[in-house]
Amino acid sequence: MKFLESLLNKVFKKKIKQFNIKEVFTPSTSAKLTFVERKDIDSQINKALLIPGMQLVVYGHSGSGKTTIIQNILSSKTKRYIVTNCILDTSIGEIILDAFDKLNPYYTSEKTEKDTAKIGLDLKSSYLTLESTIKSELTYEYAEKKQRLLPTQLTPQRLAEFLGAAEVTWIIEDFHKVAIAERQKLSQILKIFVDVSNRYPGSKTIAIGAVGTAREIVNYDSELNNRIAEIHVPLMSNGELEDIMIKGENLLNVDFEPKVHKDIIQFSSSLASICHHLCFSMCYSNGVTDTQLVKRVFKPEDLRGAILDYLKQNSDSFKETLDRALKSRDGNFDKTKPILSAFCISSKQELSKDDILNYKNNKNLYGKKVIQYLNLLTTVDYGEIIRFDENSGMYFFSNPFLKAYASMQFSEDEKHNKPIQLQQAREQARMEEVYSILKRMYFEQGETKMRARRIPPNKIPNRKSAGK
Repeated sequence: MKFLESLLNKVFKKKIKQFNIKEVFTPSTSAKLTFVERKDIDSQINKALLIPGMQLVVYGHSGSGKTTIIQNILSSKTKRYIVTNCILDTSIGEIILDAFDKLNPYYTSEKTEKDTAKIGLDLKSSYLTLESTIKSELTYEYAEKKQRLLPTQLTPQRLAEFLGAAEVTWIIEDFHKVAIAERQKLSQILKIFVDVSNRYPGSKTIAIGAVGTAREIVNYDSELNNRIAEIHVPLMSNGELEDIMIKGENLLNVDFEPKVHKDIIQFSSSLASICHHLCFSMCYSNGVTDTQLVKRVFKPEDLRGAILDYLKQNSDSFKETLDRALKSRDGNFDKTKPILSAFCISSKQELSKDDILNYKNNKNLYGKKVIQYLNLLTTVDYGEIIRFDENSGMYFFSNPFLKAYASMQFSEDEKHNKPIQLQQAREQARMEEVYSILKRMYFEQGETKMRARRIPPNKIPNRKSAGK
């Protein structure tokens, strides 16, 4: 049967519109074909983009879809944009230089288009002069390391004018990674863009960051209060995750059985990136790499391989996140492990403050300070390993895979493991153990309570009609 399906797909693939799996399920890049509109957030962003001078600060948990939403909205409006990605301790000078570099095509290209912004000759000349200055000011150390110096002429004001004249929106990704000492300067840059908008109304900066960081930037300058749109992007609802799968099924002509849909939603923990990864892996490992002529049906057993693949590919990331959460900051005992252990040992997916205090000796260890440590575990510095639901007052692991990994790690810490000579075999055994823990958590406890954050389960769209 599979041979016949494969043969038919090869013979008739040119007669039906083909989509490749890498275009449909995109775990590491912004989704386009399976982009899910989030009307309330889209409306807020569109309104802020229309208001002259209004700059945007978009914030939310990692993986909530902030960048995907911004880029799809800008692309739909045929607005040009450049992206500066911040890394740990990025300086403002590095941000400005990166933006200047990425403006190069708009100032050096000789091609003209109907929608191309008209850039004055004086600004174009100024840009090219600065570019020449920057290139000549490269300093070399040991013939390998090079350091770029920010010319005194390239000020934030000048950069804002260059961007405004070219009608290019500047996206600053992960602005919370900017060095603490530099964040006030970032706030001042946003203020400069507000001022420059008097001359260039389309002058826009969109700063994208983690939860709890938007107000920090605005607080540096009180004048920004009414000039910055602070837009929160919540985690995806069950219905939105369902939409991703439905659109992917329609594009690839595949069908995920209802149990597969439910399990992927459960494991995704409101994160689109995990949903995309599981769908991609399940299709790829079963030979589905493009649109099928004969509809392919996926059953729950097909998901197991995708889960193991996700665990193997992300085991280092899980370890890094757990290490950040457990890292001792004051030299005393590890104050977060007893809290995380309470989650791992419990059969419940969500715990209250009292549930955590009632675990072993936690009441004596923490007392009233337990809320302080729980809040720390929800921050970027601690890997956002825990989330808090304001409506229910409950805490839960941000990712079910992380919980299973932590359970396995804590179990290993409590026993003496015999060394396994083959590292690959040991890692395979570890991931099998994590999968077994996941299976006990979600498959062997009967019906689990699904977290419908904004769309209740009865509002999940019809699988046949959605995504068309």
